[in-house]
Amino acid sequence: MIVDSHVHVGRWKYPPLEEYLPAMAQAGVAAAVLVQFVGNTDNAYLTRCVAADPARFAAVAMVDTDTHGAPAHVARLAATGHVRGVRLWASTRSPGPDPLALWRAIAAVGLVASVRGPLADIAHPGFAGLLAELPGLRVRLEHVGFTTYPDADRRAFDRFLALAERPLTYTMWAGFHANSGTPYPHADADAYLRETVAAYGARRITWSGDWNRPDPGPGDYAAAVRHVLERPYLAEDDHRLILGGTARELFGLAP
Repeated sequence: MIVDSHVHVGRWKYPPLEEYLPAMAQAGVAAAVLVQFVGNTDNAYLTRCVAADPARFAAVAMVDTDTHGAPAHVARLAATGHVRGVRLWASTRSPGPDPLALWRAIAAVGLVASVRGPLADIAHPGFAGLLAELPGLRVRLEHVGFTTYPDADRRAFDRFLALAERPLTYTMWAGFHANSGTPYPHADADAYLRETVAAYGARRITWSGDWNRPDPGPGDYAAAVRHVLERPYLAEDDHRLILGGTARELFGLAP
């Protein structure tokens, strides 16, 4: 069962769900996590998509992180039963006396924090301190921590790897079309991906095929599946976990 853990759909900026369904079928993707895009905190469209087919879809929402009402908004989203995560930046802090109020709210309702970079912010000691303050919070670091290849800051990447020592920290293979300096199969990223598997293990890596990349070519989405299957350092069980098993468990999708 292949699960794309990071798909953008919408009524503007990105295509509607109806345009994604044929691509799912062609690439053999059985389910997907619909992730809100930056600049949109109206999650009604995503929740409607999930409500229409909750066996196939789950949602990761966004909220206005600068408002005092954001923690209450998280609780309302969780109550829908269709939202399984909240997307925010590693640098996000709440206004008022508790800068971690939003993060605490995500942890309190059992949602996943899907975290954007840049890598420097994910690698910052302040973010590691945030995670230490909230040991029960599940975190998914998007796009291999927003690592760029082949010129990633080595110290920052090592700190990203060190976050794997925390058992509730996950990451995601995706974004190579934007972050790699070479075309498919993105050879300049391979050494970094090997290290990511060694640190996190396949059980804490989700996958996305970047269906909504700019100017996709024919077969690009299916090629993203092959990109995982063709890594020589992955075993068959690793394929199963990265291509779907981890996302299904993390985001509560039906088997």
